[in-house]
Amino acid sequence: MDILQKILGLKDLQIDSISEEQMKGKHCRVLHLTYCGEEPDTCPVCGAKLYKHGTRKLVVDDTPLTGYPVKLEITIPRKRCANSAGAHVWRPILNEIDEHHKMTRRALLNLTEKSMRTTFADTALDYALSPNTVKSVFVDFMQDNRKNLRFKTPVFLGIDEIKIKHLGEITVITDLEHRTFFDMLKGRNQKQLIAYFMELPHREEVRWVCSDMYRPFEKAIADALPNAQWVIDHFHVVMKANEAVDKVRITVQSKMEKKERIRTKKGLAYTLKQRAKDINAEDAAKLRMARKDSVLAPLMVAFDLKEDFFAIYEAEDNVASKESAIKAFEAWEKSIPEDELYDKFRDLAATVHNFFTQIFNYWDCPIAISNGFTECTNRLIRENNIKGRGYSFEVLRARTLYRQTNLRAILEKGLVDTIGPVIEDNEPTFHFDSTSGEEEYEDEEYEPFPDTDDE
Repeated sequence: MDILQKILGLKDLQIDSISEEQMKGKHCRVLHLTYCGEEPDTCPVCGAKLYKHGTRKLVVDDTPLTGYPVKLEITIPRKRCANSAGAHVWRPILNEIDEHHKMTRRALLNLTEKSMRTTFADTALDYALSPNTVKSVFVDFMQDNRKNLRFKTPVFLGIDEIKIKHLGEITVITDLEHRTFFDMLKGRNQKQLIAYFMELPHREEVRWVCSDMYRPFEKAIADALPNAQWVIDHFHVVMKANEAVDKVRITVQSKMEKKERIRTKKGLAYTLKQRAKDINAEDAAKLRMARKDSVLAPLMVAFDLKEDFFAIYEAEDNVASKESAIKAFEAWEKSIPEDELYDKFRDLAATVHNFFTQIFNYWDCPIAISNGFTECTNRLIRENNIKGRGYSFEVLRARTLYRQTNLRAILEKGLVDTIGPVIEDNEPTFHFDSTSGEEEYEDEEYEPFPDTDDE
């Protein structure tokens, strides 16, 4: 095996010389090569005798070498047959060269992999190319190989949406069983969803779909995923209990003087949305004081309603039995006070009734299905988008979906049938933001409740 094949992976080529030149204003190393492989004597098309027909120079990009961009200037022979019916021209096929992009295949892969990790401008510096050229090569590679990289259709499918500036709404799809990213598509209206799912390979294998309460999902799942059941993500359900607590707090605060309103918000806004099992001693003392305060007592009614609603999903008896969970919900609905202050909780009860089957499908699913992982995937998509403002949808999709091992497998095997890329889950998967539109805290130190001895 000669040195070119060992180092550059190029066969049937020999080095004539190496020079250093300025190309497009950048210093490059140029390897001048000549084809030295076999040359046929007869035309492979018609069988006529071949005659020399000059040479052709092909300039292609290769991976950087010792910190310099590398160009390969390859001299290849040409032969022409004497067939009078229609002369044919033979020239060698260099399997290691992508002539369409004028790059070696390893450079094409290297450029694509690097474009996954950094900006097109940074990648362009290594290759003495323009950022637009790098982007075009990247997009072409992804489109050419899109059908070759095929992720297995999930049995447990998660759907969520994310809004990206300049791109609008994007539907994110995950494999909840393997905790991997599956795909993303532009838009999320019913027609787009049905069209996408109808083209999904082995769509009959999808058995469970977890999402938020976006009603167009219902028809899309029913029409295109014949064996799937729709489950409403329970985080999106219990989130509304926290929203109801916030609504009660804001209403109670609105009747206070400004100083008391600020004290209440700063002292209880976050604490009321915490789970009772997670509250520390200091916050527990705040809640005990609130129960004794006639003005703040309604906040504790809301807190208890919220905790009882969470218990529909978490209480031991309810976890084990769908029937028990349904009875717990019915009892919870009856416990809502008639005061209009708690109308937001009645709205939550109405939501449960509107999506009753889909919400309680949660108990029929063989795994504890949740869209928390899909929320993590949304975070990754946002991070990728931040790296390059103005990405097209195809670029953002490729940077999020493909990984180095998958790209290499495409070139080595031609077709990959695998599960999608794993998304690291090292942060909280769900976060309750405080209600927007409220006044900011004043910059003063204060104690929301006076120091007292607990009884």
